[in-house]
Amino acid sequence: MINLLPPNLKEQVRFAKLNRLALRYLRFTVVIIVVLGVIFGGTIFYLNVQANTVSKDVAQKQLDIAATAAFQAQANDISLRLSAIKYIQAQQTHFSTLLNDLAKALPTGVSIDSITLTGSDKTAVKINVTAPSYNQVLAFRDVFAQSPRIAGVDLESIGPAGGGSFQASVVIAFKPGEAK
Repeated sequence: MINLLPPNLKEQVRFAKLNRLALRYLRFTVVIIVVLGVIFGGTIFYLNVQANTVSKDVAQKQLDIAATAAFQAQANDISLRLSAIKYIQAQQTHFSTLLNDLAKALPTGVSIDSITLTGSDKTAVKINVTAPSYNQVLAFRDVFAQSPRIAGVDLESIGPAGGGSFQASVVIAFKPGEAK
């Protein structure tokens, strides 16, 4: 196409085309900036909402931890008390083991008159018994001599009690730690 327009008009047409192109790019740039602004604004809003939610969750967890810390201190105190009780109980002499052995070892007809407990497993226990015969007193002593908890058994005294029965004093020594 041949352009027969005067140069002044030609110049205005050329600038009009350039102006239209510049406006098109300007509109496109404005649309892109608006879209990016909306995206960034939405992202900032979403992140603020998430940050608020997380901070509320953290505050709640800290309250839970604070409540648990008091419970933890209480549980540790109870645990220490229990450990102390177990330690004391392990150090105590339990003469119930002696009584169980006595119940198992007591021959028929033999009766226990007295038991002298000392409160320590390091000292001997003295048992006074009455038996219908001398052999039953020896059987009583022999049963204890075979016990795995007993270190030694001795007849301290034995004698007639009247009516054909015998009274004896038996001394029993525990092995270290076996009365606990």
